[in-house]
Amino acid sequence: MLRHAIRRTLTLLTAATVVAAGTVAASAAPALAVTAKLEILLGCQTSDGRNWDYTVRVSGTTARSYYDRYMVEFRVWGDDEWSDDLLGGPYRTYYEGLGQGSYSVGVCMNSSTLNEDVGLDDIYAGVRIYNASGVNTETAESNRWYGYF
Repeated sequence: MLRHAIRRTLTLLTAATVVAAGTVAASAAPALAVTAKLEILLGCQTSDGRNWDYTVRVSGTTARSYYDRYMVEFRVWGDDEWSDDLLGGPYRTYYEGLGQGSYSVGVCMNSSTLNEDVGLDDIYAGVRIYNASGVNTETAESNRWYGYF
């Protein structure tokens, strides 16, 4: 009888622990993640007056707060089944940290660069965020942009 009571008490304690652990896990706040959005727009002109076919813009927000200078670096890639093609970059821009940061970086590219496949092209950006010490603290991959360039 005593053995049965102990076993029943242990079973109830185990069940209560599992329910409590599930409640804590379910109520935890979701982790922030760095974001990256790729846009490819018609036309681009550089400061020296050169005209290009497209503006390739990457924008997003950092997941971490930076209270010093930080750098956003991105590369433009052509998505392929076996290995992706590097189409441009790395492109780097520096920002002064004032907490969680947002960024927007644009570069000019021609259709001859973005036209990386026969038929429909799928382009994306790989983004890296570096802190003031030059340590890579965050990475992200943007959406795919599909088009005929």
